[in-house]
Formats: sequence, C-alpha cells, structure tokens
Amino acid sequence: TFYNAIANSGKMVQPQLYKDSTTVINPQIASQANIDSLKQALEYVVTDGLGQPAKSDKIQIAGETGTVQLENGNYIVEFCGYFPANAPQYSIIVSIHKDGLPASGGLMAGDVFKQITEYIFIYNKYFNSK
Repeated sequence: TFYNAIANSGKMVQPQLYKDSTTVINPQIASQANIDSLKQALEYVVTDGLGQPAKSDKIQIAGETGTVQLENGNYIVEFCGYFPANAPQYSIIVSIHKDGLPASGGLMAGDVFKQITEYIFIYNKYFNSK
C-alpha cells in the first residue's frame, strides 16, 4: 500500500484486484517534494542498487528489495515496486519463502518481478494493438 501510494503521487488507496472500486485511505501521505524524492530513490535501487536484477530493457521499474530471516532459519525474500516508473499503472510485491542460503530479495524476488512486468508489458502491447 505504501509503495502504491508513492506511485500514485502520495494518494494512498486500499489494495484492489479490480479497477471498479477505489477506497482512498489518505489523499496525501507526504509532501509532493518528499514523494518525488522517494520515487527517485526507488528508481535508483533498480538502476544502480541492489534491485538491479529487476531492471528491464522493456519497461522502467522502481522498487525496493528485502530479505528477512525467520526464527526457524528460513528466509523471506521480497521485491516490491511499480511500473512503468515514469507513469505508474501497476504495483506488485513478490514474496518468496525459502529454506537456507543464498537468500537475496534483489536477486531472487527482483528477477521474478522483472519477469512478471515484462509479461504484462508484452501482453498489454499485444492486446492493445488489436
């Protein structure tokens, strides 16, 4: 919800699966200057940071990585972001539960995020051209 609010220029809405119903939680979570700074930072994560495995040559992506070790020794690796970064239409979180090492949100979840975004990009491009 937080990353989606950044993508929406600060407007926080309840997560939804369909476009028909939108519930606004907070019309502006931060100043526009702070939102713009966050957008720039999330783009940097993908272009030059730990989120580089999410980088696509087809569509601009912005997001953040995360890795958590659970009490039982397993890991959760995540990548949460939105695309296209310059005019967001989608926000997605990829969360992978994994046993043992290696465990990297950027490498593992970031790569899955990229595959999902490229599939959606190609799908939309194909069906919107018909």
